[in-house]
Amino acid sequence: MGFNIYFVNTFPTEGSLEELYQLFTNLGWNVENFRIVFGKVAEFLGLKEDCAVISDQFEEVSLFFNEGFVNLYLPLSTKDWSSVEELLKRRIKVFKSYVKPSQSVEIPEGLKYLKNEKELTLLEEAKLDGVEFYTDSGEPLEAVIGKLLKEKGLTVATAESCTGGLLAATLVNVSGSSEYFKGSVVAYSNEVKQKVLDVKAETLEKFGAVSEQTAKEMALGVKELLKADIGLSTTGIAGPTGGTPEKPVGLTYMAIAFKDQVRVFKEVFPYGRNQNRISAVHYLLFELYKLLKEV
Repeated sequence: MGFNIYFVNTFPTEGSLEELYQLFTNLGWNVENFRIVFGKVAEFLGLKEDCAVISDQFEEVSLFFNEGFVNLYLPLSTKDWSSVEELLKRRIKVFKSYVKPSQSVEIPEGLKYLKNEKELTLLEEAKLDGVEFYTDSGEPLEAVIGKLLKEKGLTVATAESCTGGLLAATLVNVSGSSEYFKGSVVAYSNEVKQKVLDVKAETLEKFGAVSEQTAKEMALGVKELLKADIGLSTTGIAGPTGGTPEKPVGLTYMAIAFKDQVRVFKEVFPYGRNQNRISAVHYLLFELYKLLKEV
């Protein structure tokens, strides 16, 4: 089970939904349902479920732990999502530190509660060796990547299936991205993968559209087609339908083609359709960031 999101007496914009799904992805919370509802805001306070309630009647972000459930209240005007994320992480940390192992408290899904005080102490004393942070000033990942691409004089192009253009849209969120972003091909059908990106018919027949091999050929294809230094690709099953036991919903292959190398990444994202797409974009961009730091 996951969170229910309620927009009370209002309608979300595409941008607000994207930011909200990204917030939940970063926190490791799953979105179960999304609803537009009408009624008194008071009717949606103190619900016995994990939920986020968005309304223009809220003036500030609030987080409550209600008998083991998380209740998050967000103003409709919320814009500084990085500050919201930091606030929630601080509140969650405080919540975890005050709950003792002997207490009979249901820990909300996604909080990754430490089972005993010894674990908590070890975590607090641990150094963050090997942990990589892409910014210390709150810049979005795509902005940091843009700076690196400009510094190194590199260009990038994208070939997208399951993300449907979201990867390209994220990269061009940055002013001046035309200096390094060459373009994108949204290759949703196998026909486009073959005719435009030069994915081999035998690759699709033998391994399928959602495969390591197809992701690799898509990245190489768009790199060559648009004469970019770097080719990025995504192919997967965003859901909620289309999964099989062998290839479940959320399965995503992502690739980076650079020079004579192609790095392919496989993940099974456990969220809803849009959150899976956002997760794939940010996963791949972080891998691109790490590659750019190497060259």
